[in-house]
Amino acid sequence: MQDNDNINEIMESSEFYNTGDYPETMEELLNAMEDPSGRYKHLRIILYRNRSSIGLGLGQQYLVVNRNGFGLYQLTDINYSNGILVMTFANPKTCNMAKVTLDINNKHPEHFLIGWNDLKQLVYEETISDIIDDEILELENDTKPHF
Repeated sequence: MQDNDNINEIMESSEFYNTGDYPETMEELLNAMEDPSGRYKHLRIILYRNRSSIGLGLGQQYLVVNRNGFGLYQLTDINYSNGILVMTFANPKTCNMAKVTLDINNKHPEHFLIGWNDLKQLVYEETISDIIDDEILELENDTKPHF
């Protein structure tokens, strides 16, 4: 049972929005997400890691992270209706499908997507850096005179 005296305060809070208070189409939502001062800027980390030409990221692989764990998934579909994003993923090894439903007005999403290619590039660069550092150490040790 809700306290009717507080319902107006709750509905007018910045954390909650009235029904119908959201972009009507995916295109409108994407435009609203581009506004750095807009109320949907919290969604950009889910669909875009960096501004790039991958669009919505369909077909891309992501490390999907939530409080229960993480896993590698391929984004196969995104649907948007009435303030709800539904993202469909496929596990690349098992082909099992998974859906993530996101209320666009929730400023505290439970899932985060990190571009898999970005992670692989980061690990590659770190590995190369470590190899180069190790080789430089070996060279420095080899160039010292042995008496």
